[in-house]
Amino acid sequence: MQSHLTRRVFRAILNNEPLSSSRCHHRFLHSSRGVRSRKPILSPYHIQRRGLFAYDAAPPASSQSAALPSETGLSPMRDLMRSLADKSRGPTNATLARAFQDFFVARAEVPGVFTSFHAQLLITTWKYLRAHEDELVAEEWQRVFSTENLENVLYVLSEAKCLPESHETLRKVARLAYLELCSDHGFGRNRISRPALIAYIHIQAMNGNPEEARHVVENFWNKLEKTSPSPWLTVMRGFAINDDRYQIERTVELLHEYGIKFDQNAHEELITLLIGQGLLVAVKTLYECPLPGGQQPSIATKEAVVKYAILKAEIAWAEPIVESLSKFPIMETMRIMLLWEAVHKKSAAAILEKAQALVSEDPAARDSLNMSCVNSLVEYANSIKNLDLAIEFAALAPQWGLRPNVQTQLLLLESYIMAGDVNKALTSMEAVQDPEKMVLQNMPLMNKLITMLCLSSQENNVLEKISSFLDPLFENNVRLEADTLAALTHALLYRHDLEGVSELLRPRLGSYDSHERTKIRNALIDFIADQSQENGEAWAAYELLQLAFPETGVAKRTEIMSSFFKRNRSDQAFLVFGNMRQAEDFARRPKPDTYVRCFQGFARTQDGKNVDLVHNMLKLDVQIDLNTRLLNSLMLAYAACDLPEKAMEIFREILQTSEGPSQKTLTIFFKACEKHHNGVEEAVKMFNKIKLLEITIDRQMYMAYVEALAAQCEFSLATEALDEMHSQIGYQPTRNSYVTRSPPPSFSLEHS
Repeated sequence: MQSHLTRRVFRAILNNEPLSSSRCHHRFLHSSRGVRSRKPILSPYHIQRRGLFAYDAAPPASSQSAALPSETGLSPMRDLMRSLADKSRGPTNATLARAFQDFFVARAEVPGVFTSFHAQLLITTWKYLRAHEDELVAEEWQRVFSTENLENVLYVLSEAKCLPESHETLRKVARLAYLELCSDHGFGRNRISRPALIAYIHIQAMNGNPEEARHVVENFWNKLEKTSPSPWLTVMRGFAINDDRYQIERTVELLHEYGIKFDQNAHEELITLLIGQGLLVAVKTLYECPLPGGQQPSIATKEAVVKYAILKAEIAWAEPIVESLSKFPIMETMRIMLLWEAVHKKSAAAILEKAQALVSEDPAARDSLNMSCVNSLVEYANSIKNLDLAIEFAALAPQWGLRPNVQTQLLLLESYIMAGDVNKALTSMEAVQDPEKMVLQNMPLMNKLITMLCLSSQENNVLEKISSFLDPLFENNVRLEADTLAALTHALLYRHDLEGVSELLRPRLGSYDSHERTKIRNALIDFIADQSQENGEAWAAYELLQLAFPETGVAKRTEIMSSFFKRNRSDQAFLVFGNMRQAEDFARRPKPDTYVRCFQGFARTQDGKNVDLVHNMLKLDVQIDLNTRLLNSLMLAYAACDLPEKAMEIFREILQTSEGPSQKTLTIFFKACEKHHNGVEEAVKMFNKIKLLEITIDRQMYMAYVEALAAQCEFSLATEALDEMHSQIGYQPTRNSYVTRSPPPSFSLEHS
């Protein structure tokens, strides 16, 4: 089968090689631009600039230079994990030691993102090399356990974005490095440097274990007491993230014992950091902890907390804080009071009226009516997704003699994005003076814009705009949100550029954890399931899914299999089933429901050859219990594929099971009688037995009996059965009972 996704692309993905596309149907990115000057970098590794569809430069000749920085060292560590699982021969100690060191050296410049996969590789490799430490030569030992390498490990882990699933394992990796740095190798204990200590404290506090961070601060306070900002603030931030108010208060008491002053400024600094991280619970926890000496949070802190609470729809929680601001001068609280008025009145006219009242009470407050005040109002309107209100609030600026600034433009752009207004969003972007700088400095907004554009239009001019936004992001190796990458994947798929999809995903998927990968994967699955797409494109997308998302579970793969049955391509559905059957991980092998839906598909497409093949697989699958529903589907498949003898064999097998036949079994039995050489006799005999045993006969079963007689050309018996239908089962025949027959695949096994 010819596929847009060539063998070269598959091979490149499997071998972790970059791609160069000699052709693509449509390019988002313009031709390569001149390289701009950059500051000197410390890392000797050169980061290639990649376009969306291809690398701008030809692939390097050597495989070593072809490796992406984010992938450096992964392959040997992955081979080790696989060899430990299947008890095969793994990489040499020298290879693993080099891989471990190279992994962190490559990330020293740009630490990037750590997923649970990275964390598991690192902990496995460390423990393996530690267990074989006696076998390491001096150079191999230095690569892993030297002070320089261990400090680099802590530095990279402290600077990287660690996704939640990786936290626990990465804390363990960091602790192993920390303990090694504290151990005695002939130079005396506790020679760990202050930067390494600060990095370790940050790792533990920010990734769920602030108790360990506090313990280290106390143990090494003589080294850390002159550090600014104080590591105690990092510890408190960690407890706030954990929503541990008791430990925050206890840490404040410890600060007093160590002679550290925790004042309004430190409190404001922590609150600001937590708001920047988007941690509402942590902000509330820290704010509610009393400051020492009866201090109150500063006005700036109160204003920041109230605004953040309003944007997060925590109005009730913010109310007492707003009330506490009433004792402060109006000019200092003007902005937050107008924002509070907007929450309750949701009207620009009400804001004008409130502002006039406050200014008449304190004329000095007029100076507080600045663009920051207007922008806060627009930001609130965006938070409640009210585009009209956002425009009304923005119109307050000229009424107050103010000129909208860049932040106003960005907020209105966000309004247009939420409204799905492509034209206004693009027009707003064109008004920006330095769009490239704006793109890099406003990533949350750019993610929303790119996502909206990808999902809203396939027009060339829109895609060219997307290209111009992506260019600086790809040049600077900026990590896109999973939703954005999924939207880009969607756009490329519907442009039928599967090679472009592979080149987009291949260097980036490694920086997304399982729940994020699911979003990206679903873009592929949705495309495969879209019956309006050509079969060849859908199959190529499935092949890419196989390579890029090998972790895809049985449920989703079963959906994909069913989609190919709907396309009347039972051969491809069978291949999808075969891929599941060959999975090394038992959790990804077919389940009973998978077999059922597979046999139902064969019945619908009347594919007798592949029914036999899957039946043979079922016989060898010791993980599957043969229940009645499963055997019913197999029996139906044989009956629909004109193999009535085999269907009867399955019926006899059902009779021998402890569960026994169901009503669906008997209905399918009559379907098998339609083509059986002795079908009339078998059908009549079974019908009489059903009546003798007083088994309930529904309309579907009775009509299956009638159709079996008619299919055998016993029209008189079939007519007689229809005439007796009401007396036999209490239902009258319908028009369809006389003029049509339901095809075999129409039977549902959901309740068999």
